[in-house]
Amino acid sequence: MAVNRLLCVLLIIGTGIYASFYGGNISYALFYLSVLIPIISFLYTLYVYSRFKLYQTIGSRIVVKGDWTDYAFTITNEDFITYRNIKVKFLREKSIIEDTEQTAEYSLLPGEQDRLVSRIKCNYRGEYFIGVDSVEVTDFLYLFSITYPLGSKLKVSVLPRVLQLEQLGIAEPQVDVKNPLSNNNREEEELDTEIRKYSSGDNRKRIHWKASARHQELLTRKYQHRQRVEIILFMDLMDIKEDELKVTIVEDKIIESILAISNFYAVRGTSTQIVYEMVDKRQVTIRSKGEFNIFYKACINIRFEAKIPIYDLIKDRMLRGGEGSFYVVATHFLTKELYLTSLQVLARGIKLSVLFISDDLSEGTKKLKDGLRQAGVNIYQVMSDDEIDKVLSKEIG
Repeated sequence: MAVNRLLCVLLIIGTGIYASFYGGNISYALFYLSVLIPIISFLYTLYVYSRFKLYQTIGSRIVVKGDWTDYAFTITNEDFITYRNIKVKFLREKSIIEDTEQTAEYSLLPGEQDRLVSRIKCNYRGEYFIGVDSVEVTDFLYLFSITYPLGSKLKVSVLPRVLQLEQLGIAEPQVDVKNPLSNNNREEEELDTEIRKYSSGDNRKRIHWKASARHQELLTRKYQHRQRVEIILFMDLMDIKEDELKVTIVEDKIIESILAISNFYAVRGTSTQIVYEMVDKRQVTIRSKGEFNIFYKACINIRFEAKIPIYDLIKDRMLRGGEGSFYVVATHFLTKELYLTSLQVLARGIKLSVLFISDDLSEGTKKLKDGLRQAGVNIYQVMSDDEIDKVLSKEIG
Protein backbone atom coordinates (compact mmCIF):
# COMPACT_ATOMS: atom_id res chain seq x y z
CA MET A 1 0.00 0.00 0.00
CA ALA A 2 2.86 2.40 0.74
CA VAL A 3 4.31 1.78 -2.73
CA ASN A 4 0.95 2.54 -4.35
CA ARG A 5 0.67 5.78 -2.43
CA LEU A 6 4.18 6.80 -3.44
CA LEU A 7 3.41 6.10 -7.10
CA CYS A 8 0.20 8.14 -6.83
CA VAL A 9 2.09 11.11 -5.34
CA LEU A 10 4.77 10.86 -8.02
CA LEU A 11 2.03 10.75 -10.68
CA ILE A 12 0.43 13.92 -9.34
CA ILE A 13 3.79 15.69 -9.16
CA GLY A 14 4.80 14.50 -12.63
CA THR A 15 1.54 15.52 -14.33
CA GLY A 16 1.64 18.83 -12.48
CA ILE A 17 5.16 19.59 -13.76
CA TYR A 18 4.19 18.48 -17.26
CA ALA A 19 1.12 20.77 -17.25
CA SER A 20 3.17 23.70 -15.95
CA PHE A 21 5.79 23.42 -18.71
CA TYR A 22 3.69 22.42 -21.68
CA GLY A 23 0.12 23.50 -20.87
CA GLY A 24 -2.76 22.40 -23.10
CA ASN A 25 -6.00 20.56 -22.41
CA ILE A 26 -4.49 17.07 -22.41
CA SER A 27 -1.75 17.85 -19.90
CA TYR A 28 -4.19 19.53 -17.50
CA ALA A 29 -6.70 16.70 -17.97
CA LEU A 30 -3.99 14.23 -16.94
CA PHE A 31 -3.14 16.37 -13.93
CA TYR A 32 -6.77 16.64 -12.76
CA LEU A 33 -7.27 12.91 -13.33
CA SER A 34 -4.22 12.09 -11.21
CA VAL A 35 -5.62 14.30 -8.43
CA LEU A 36 -9.10 12.76 -8.69
CA ILE A 37 -7.84 9.17 -8.48
CA PRO A 38 -6.95 9.23 -4.73
CA ILE A 39 -10.05 11.30 -3.96
CA ILE A 40 -12.31 8.78 -5.71
CA SER A 41 -10.48 5.90 -4.01
CA PHE A 42 -10.94 7.47 -0.59
CA LEU A 43 -14.64 8.18 -1.19
CA TYR A 44 -15.14 4.61 -2.41
CA THR A 45 -13.54 3.26 0.76
CA LEU A 46 -15.78 5.42 2.94
CA TYR A 47 -18.84 4.36 0.98
CA VAL A 48 -18.16 0.62 1.29
CA TYR A 49 -17.23 1.11 4.94
CA SER A 50 -20.64 2.58 5.68
CA ARG A 51 -22.72 0.26 3.48
CA PHE A 52 -21.58 -3.35 3.86
CA LYS A 53 -23.56 -5.68 6.17
CA LEU A 54 -22.27 -8.47 8.38
CA TYR A 55 -24.33 -10.87 10.50
CA GLN A 56 -23.19 -13.48 13.06
CA THR A 57 -25.05 -16.33 14.76
CA ILE A 58 -24.07 -18.93 17.33
CA GLY A 59 -25.81 -22.07 18.55
CA SER A 60 -25.95 -20.87 22.17
CA ARG A 61 -24.71 -17.88 24.14
CA ILE A 62 -23.94 -20.18 27.09
CA VAL A 63 -21.33 -22.81 26.23
CA VAL A 64 -18.93 -25.16 27.99
CA LYS A 65 -15.20 -24.66 27.70
CA GLY A 66 -13.72 -26.95 25.05
CA ASP A 67 -17.05 -27.91 23.44
CA TRP A 68 -17.72 -27.18 19.76
CA THR A 69 -20.75 -24.98 19.02
CA ASP A 70 -22.41 -24.11 15.71
CA TYR A 71 -21.26 -20.76 14.32
CA ALA A 72 -22.05 -18.84 11.13
CA PHE A 73 -21.52 -15.38 9.74
CA THR A 74 -22.75 -13.72 6.58
CA ILE A 75 -21.30 -10.72 4.75
CA THR A 76 -23.53 -9.10 2.11
CA ASN A 77 -23.41 -6.50 -0.63
CA GLU A 78 -26.88 -4.96 -0.86
CA ASP A 79 -25.64 -2.16 -3.12
CA PHE A 80 -25.29 -1.48 -6.87
CA ILE A 81 -21.47 -1.35 -6.96
CA THR A 82 -18.87 -4.06 -6.43
CA TYR A 83 -17.16 -4.33 -3.06
CA ARG A 84 -13.45 -5.16 -3.33
CA ASN A 85 -10.88 -6.14 -0.73
CA ILE A 86 -12.95 -6.62 2.42
CA LYS A 87 -10.87 -8.39 5.06
CA VAL A 88 -12.63 -10.00 8.01
CA LYS A 89 -10.46 -10.58 11.08
CA PHE A 90 -11.51 -13.12 13.71
CA LEU A 91 -10.81 -13.15 17.42
CA ARG A 92 -8.34 -15.95 18.11
CA GLU A 93 -6.90 -15.46 21.58
CA LYS A 94 -9.66 -17.26 23.50
CA SER A 95 -11.59 -19.13 20.80
CA ILE A 96 -11.02 -21.13 17.62
CA ILE A 97 -13.20 -21.31 14.52
CA GLU A 98 -12.94 -24.67 12.80
CA ASP A 99 -11.15 -24.75 9.42
CA THR A 100 -10.87 -20.96 9.24
CA GLU A 101 -7.84 -18.69 9.00
CA GLN A 102 -7.50 -15.68 11.28
CA THR A 103 -8.23 -13.34 8.35
CA ALA A 104 -10.57 -13.97 5.41
CA GLU A 105 -10.79 -11.69 2.35
CA TYR A 106 -13.94 -11.15 0.28
CA SER A 107 -14.96 -9.44 -2.97
CA LEU A 108 -18.70 -9.15 -3.56
CA LEU A 109 -20.64 -8.27 -6.69
CA PRO A 110 -23.84 -6.18 -6.37
CA GLY A 111 -26.49 -8.20 -4.52
CA GLU A 112 -24.03 -10.99 -3.66
CA GLN A 113 -23.39 -12.46 -0.23
CA ASP A 114 -20.85 -14.87 1.25
CA ARG A 115 -21.67 -17.13 4.16
CA LEU A 116 -19.40 -19.11 6.44
CA VAL A 117 -20.96 -22.05 8.32
CA SER A 118 -18.60 -23.66 10.79
CA ARG A 119 -18.11 -24.48 14.46
CA ILE A 120 -16.45 -22.50 17.21
CA LYS A 121 -14.74 -23.65 20.40
CA CYS A 122 -14.10 -21.48 23.46
CA ASN A 123 -10.85 -22.29 25.25
CA TYR A 124 -11.33 -20.51 28.57
CA ARG A 125 -13.99 -19.93 31.22
CA GLY A 126 -15.67 -16.55 31.64
CA GLU A 127 -17.53 -13.97 29.61
CA TYR A 128 -15.86 -12.60 26.49
CA PHE A 129 -16.30 -11.79 22.81
CA ILE A 130 -15.83 -14.35 20.04
CA GLY A 131 -16.20 -14.47 16.25
CA VAL A 132 -15.48 -11.41 14.09
CA ASP A 133 -13.22 -8.81 15.67
CA SER A 134 -12.99 -6.20 12.90
CA VAL A 135 -13.43 -5.60 9.18
CA GLU A 136 -10.83 -3.85 7.03
CA VAL A 137 -12.05 -2.11 3.85
CA THR A 138 -9.49 -1.26 1.13
CA ASP A 139 -10.07 0.60 -2.13
CA PHE A 140 -9.50 -1.01 -5.54
CA LEU A 141 -6.09 0.71 -6.00
CA TYR A 142 -4.84 -0.18 -2.49
CA LEU A 143 -4.34 3.45 -1.54
CA PHE A 144 -6.56 3.67 1.54
CA SER A 145 -7.68 1.28 4.22
CA ILE A 146 -10.24 1.73 6.98
CA THR A 147 -10.62 -0.72 9.85
CA TYR A 148 -14.15 -1.14 11.08
CA PRO A 149 -14.26 -2.36 14.72
CA LEU A 150 -17.42 -4.42 14.93
CA GLY A 151 -19.86 -2.76 17.32
CA SER A 152 -22.15 -5.76 17.80
CA LYS A 153 -19.69 -8.51 18.67
CA LEU A 154 -20.81 -11.92 19.88
CA LYS A 155 -20.50 -12.20 23.64
CA VAL A 156 -20.70 -15.65 25.22
CA SER A 157 -20.73 -17.01 28.74
CA VAL A 158 -18.35 -19.96 29.00
CA LEU A 159 -18.76 -22.48 31.80
CA PRO A 160 -15.72 -24.39 33.07
CA ARG A 161 -15.26 -28.07 32.30
CA VAL A 162 -16.36 -30.74 34.73
CA LEU A 163 -13.66 -33.39 34.55
CA GLN A 164 -14.87 -36.93 35.23
CA LEU A 165 -12.54 -38.82 37.58
CA GLU A 166 -12.54 -42.59 37.94
CA GLN A 167 -10.40 -42.31 41.05
CA LEU A 168 -9.14 -39.52 43.30
CA GLY A 169 -5.49 -40.33 43.74
CA ILE A 170 -4.68 -37.23 45.80
CA ALA A 171 -6.88 -38.43 48.67
CA GLU A 172 -5.51 -40.71 51.37
CA PRO A 173 -6.94 -44.26 51.29
CA GLN A 174 -8.83 -43.54 54.53
CA VAL A 175 -10.63 -40.59 52.92
CA ASP A 176 -12.97 -42.29 50.50
CA VAL A 177 -16.58 -42.28 49.44
CA LYS A 178 -17.48 -44.87 52.09
CA ASN A 179 -16.91 -42.29 54.81
CA PRO A 180 -19.29 -39.44 53.94
CA LEU A 181 -19.46 -35.95 55.35
CA SER A 182 -21.77 -34.97 58.15
CA ASN A 183 -22.56 -31.33 57.50
CA ASN A 184 -22.84 -30.32 61.14
CA ASN A 185 -19.93 -32.53 62.18
CA ARG A 186 -22.16 -34.64 64.45
CA GLU A 187 -20.95 -37.98 65.70
CA GLU A 188 -22.57 -41.18 64.45
CA GLU A 189 -22.93 -44.61 65.97
CA GLU A 190 -21.24 -47.74 64.69
CA LEU A 191 -21.13 -51.30 65.92
CA ASP A 192 -18.37 -52.17 68.36
CA THR A 193 -16.88 -55.60 69.09
CA GLU A 194 -18.02 -55.47 72.75
CA ILE A 195 -21.34 -57.05 73.75
CA ARG A 196 -23.87 -56.68 76.59
CA LYS A 197 -26.99 -58.38 77.80
CA TYR A 198 -30.07 -57.96 75.66
CA SER A 199 -32.66 -55.54 77.13
CA SER A 200 -36.30 -55.24 76.27
CA GLY A 201 -36.72 -52.75 73.43
CA ASP A 202 -33.31 -53.38 71.85
CA ASN A 203 -33.24 -53.88 68.09
CA ARG A 204 -33.27 -57.64 67.47
CA LYS A 205 -31.04 -57.10 64.42
CA ARG A 206 -28.22 -56.17 66.81
CA ILE A 207 -28.32 -59.51 68.66
CA HIS A 208 -25.01 -61.36 68.51
CA TRP A 209 -26.36 -64.87 67.90
CA LYS A 210 -23.06 -66.75 68.11
CA ALA A 211 -22.16 -65.15 71.44
CA SER A 212 -25.70 -65.72 72.70
CA ALA A 213 -25.44 -69.43 71.88
CA ARG A 214 -22.14 -69.72 73.74
CA HIS A 215 -23.39 -67.97 76.88
CA GLN A 216 -26.91 -69.43 76.76
CA GLU A 217 -28.47 -65.95 76.97
CA LEU A 218 -29.33 -63.17 74.54
CA LEU A 219 -26.48 -60.74 73.99
CA THR A 220 -26.39 -57.64 71.79
CA ARG A 221 -23.56 -55.60 70.34
CA LYS A 222 -22.60 -52.32 71.94
CA TYR A 223 -22.36 -49.13 69.86
CA GLN A 224 -19.57 -46.60 69.89
CA HIS A 225 -19.48 -43.06 68.58
CA ARG A 226 -17.14 -41.95 65.85
CA GLN A 227 -16.78 -38.63 64.09
CA ARG A 228 -17.45 -38.50 60.38
CA VAL A 229 -14.68 -37.25 58.07
CA GLU A 230 -15.30 -33.81 56.61
CA ILE A 231 -14.06 -33.11 53.08
CA ILE A 232 -13.27 -29.39 52.81
CA LEU A 233 -12.15 -27.83 49.51
CA PHE A 234 -10.46 -24.41 49.69
CA MET A 235 -10.54 -22.35 46.50
CA ASP A 236 -8.04 -19.46 46.44
CA LEU A 237 -9.51 -16.46 44.57
CA MET A 238 -6.70 -13.98 45.23
CA ASP A 239 -5.80 -11.71 42.29
CA ILE A 240 -3.04 -13.25 40.14
CA LYS A 241 -0.27 -10.98 38.83
CA GLU A 242 0.70 -12.56 35.51
CA ASP A 243 0.10 -11.83 31.84
CA GLU A 244 -3.56 -12.05 30.79
CA LEU A 245 -3.44 -15.45 29.10
CA LYS A 246 -1.53 -17.12 31.95
CA VAL A 247 -3.94 -15.63 34.49
CA THR A 248 -6.86 -17.13 32.57
CA ILE A 249 -5.18 -20.56 32.46
CA VAL A 250 -4.42 -20.57 36.20
CA GLU A 251 -7.92 -19.40 37.14
CA ASP A 252 -9.47 -22.15 35.01
CA LYS A 253 -7.30 -24.83 36.59
CA ILE A 254 -8.13 -23.71 40.14
CA ILE A 255 -11.88 -23.77 39.48
CA GLU A 256 -11.81 -27.01 37.46
CA SER A 257 -9.80 -28.85 40.10
CA ILE A 258 -12.32 -27.94 42.82
CA LEU A 259 -15.23 -28.87 40.53
CA ALA A 260 -13.65 -32.20 39.58
CA ILE A 261 -13.13 -33.23 43.22
CA SER A 262 -16.58 -32.09 44.34
CA ASN A 263 -18.22 -33.84 41.38
CA PHE A 264 -16.26 -37.02 42.13
CA TYR A 265 -17.79 -37.16 45.60
CA ALA A 266 -21.24 -35.87 44.57
CA VAL A 267 -21.88 -38.68 42.07
CA ARG A 268 -20.97 -41.16 44.82
CA GLY A 269 -23.35 -39.62 47.34
CA THR A 270 -20.64 -38.05 49.50
CA SER A 271 -20.82 -34.42 50.63
CA THR A 272 -18.16 -31.75 50.34
CA GLN A 273 -17.82 -28.18 51.48
CA ILE A 274 -16.26 -25.54 49.23
CA VAL A 275 -14.74 -22.60 51.06
CA TYR A 276 -13.70 -19.37 49.32
CA GLU A 277 -13.91 -15.59 49.62
CA MET A 278 -15.55 -13.35 47.05
CA VAL A 279 -16.76 -10.07 48.58
CA ASP A 280 -17.36 -12.09 51.75
CA LYS A 281 -16.47 -15.50 53.16
CA ARG A 282 -18.51 -18.26 51.59
CA GLN A 283 -19.04 -21.92 52.32
CA VAL A 284 -21.06 -24.00 49.89
CA THR A 285 -22.15 -27.46 50.94
CA ILE A 286 -22.72 -29.96 48.14
CA ARG A 287 -24.59 -33.11 49.13
CA SER A 288 -25.93 -34.24 45.75
CA LYS A 289 -25.49 -33.92 42.00
CA GLY A 290 -28.33 -31.40 41.92
CA GLU A 291 -26.59 -29.09 44.40
CA PHE A 292 -23.37 -29.53 42.46
CA ASN A 293 -25.09 -28.39 39.24
CA ILE A 294 -26.35 -25.24 40.97
CA PHE A 295 -22.84 -24.34 42.13
CA TYR A 296 -21.39 -25.26 38.73
CA LYS A 297 -23.63 -22.78 36.91
CA ALA A 298 -22.66 -20.08 39.42
CA CYS A 299 -18.96 -20.60 38.60
CA ILE A 300 -19.37 -18.46 35.50
CA ASN A 301 -19.61 -15.42 37.80
CA ILE A 302 -16.62 -16.26 40.00
CA ARG A 303 -14.10 -13.41 40.10
CA PHE A 304 -10.55 -13.63 41.42
CA GLU A 305 -10.80 -10.57 43.64
CA ALA A 306 -10.38 -12.05 47.12
CA LYS A 307 -8.90 -9.85 49.85
CA ILE A 308 -8.40 -12.60 52.43
CA PRO A 309 -5.43 -14.95 51.84
CA ILE A 310 -6.21 -18.66 51.68
CA TYR A 311 -4.27 -19.49 54.87
CA ASP A 312 -6.62 -17.22 56.86
CA LEU A 313 -9.63 -19.08 55.46
CA ILE A 314 -8.01 -22.36 56.54
CA LYS A 315 -7.34 -21.03 60.05
CA ASP A 316 -10.91 -19.80 60.32
CA ARG A 317 -12.24 -23.23 59.29
CA MET A 318 -9.96 -25.03 61.77
CA LEU A 319 -11.57 -23.13 64.64
CA ARG A 320 -14.69 -25.22 64.05
CA GLY A 321 -12.79 -28.42 64.81
CA GLY A 322 -12.69 -31.41 62.50
CA GLU A 323 -10.05 -33.84 63.69
CA GLY A 324 -9.62 -36.52 61.04
CA SER A 325 -10.96 -34.26 58.26
CA PHE A 326 -9.54 -33.99 54.76
CA TYR A 327 -8.56 -30.58 53.37
CA VAL A 328 -7.75 -29.83 49.73
CA VAL A 329 -6.29 -26.41 48.86
CA ALA A 330 -6.15 -25.15 45.26
CA THR A 331 -3.94 -22.06 45.06
CA HIS A 332 -1.49 -20.12 42.92
CA PHE A 333 0.47 -18.84 45.92
CA LEU A 334 2.90 -20.96 47.93
CA THR A 335 3.99 -18.83 50.87
CA LYS A 336 5.63 -19.17 54.27
CA GLU A 337 2.29 -18.33 55.90
CA LEU A 338 0.60 -21.21 54.06
CA TYR A 339 3.44 -23.50 55.14
CA LEU A 340 3.02 -22.56 58.83
CA THR A 341 -0.76 -22.92 58.58
CA SER A 342 -0.31 -26.37 57.03
CA LEU A 343 1.72 -27.44 60.06
CA GLN A 344 -1.16 -26.38 62.31
CA VAL A 345 -3.59 -28.34 60.14
CA LEU A 346 -1.51 -31.51 60.42
CA ALA A 347 -1.07 -31.03 64.17
CA ARG A 348 -4.87 -31.22 64.54
CA GLY A 349 -4.96 -34.60 62.83
CA ILE A 350 -6.32 -33.21 59.57
CA LYS A 351 -5.10 -34.68 56.30
CA LEU A 352 -4.04 -32.07 53.74
CA SER A 353 -3.42 -32.02 49.99
CA VAL A 354 -2.26 -28.85 48.19
CA LEU A 355 -2.67 -28.21 44.47
CA PHE A 356 -0.06 -25.59 43.65
CA ILE A 357 -1.09 -24.27 40.24
CA SER A 358 1.91 -22.34 38.96
CA ASP A 359 4.92 -22.52 36.65
CA ASP A 360 7.17 -21.15 39.43
CA LEU A 361 10.29 -23.32 39.73
CA SER A 362 12.39 -20.96 41.81
CA GLU A 363 14.65 -22.20 44.60
CA GLY A 364 12.46 -20.60 47.28
CA THR A 365 9.38 -22.39 45.99
CA LYS A 366 11.26 -25.70 45.85
CA LYS A 367 12.25 -25.35 49.52
CA LEU A 368 8.66 -24.66 50.55
CA LYS A 369 7.44 -27.70 48.58
CA ASP A 370 10.10 -29.93 50.16
CA GLY A 371 9.24 -28.63 53.62
CA LEU A 372 5.55 -29.34 53.13
CA ARG A 373 6.23 -32.87 51.89
CA GLN A 374 8.53 -33.60 54.85
CA ALA A 375 5.82 -32.36 57.21
CA GLY A 376 3.29 -34.78 55.70
CA VAL A 377 1.41 -32.61 53.19
CA ASN A 378 0.58 -34.15 49.82
CA ILE A 379 1.55 -31.34 47.45
CA TYR A 380 1.24 -31.35 43.67
CA GLN A 381 2.52 -28.66 41.34
CA VAL A 382 0.28 -28.21 38.31
CA MET A 383 1.99 -26.53 35.37
CA SER A 384 0.22 -24.62 32.59
CA ASP A 385 0.46 -27.59 30.22
CA ASP A 386 -0.64 -30.21 32.76
CA GLU A 387 -4.07 -31.83 32.60
CA ILE A 388 -5.95 -31.45 35.89
CA ASP A 389 -7.68 -34.84 35.65
CA LYS A 390 -4.35 -36.65 35.30
CA VAL A 391 -2.89 -34.85 38.32
CA LEU A 392 -5.95 -35.57 40.48
CA SER A 393 -6.03 -39.23 39.49
CA LYS A 394 -2.38 -40.03 40.18
CA GLU A 395 -1.66 -42.05 43.26
CA ILE A 396 0.03 -40.59 46.29
CA GLY A 397 3.61 -41.64 46.65
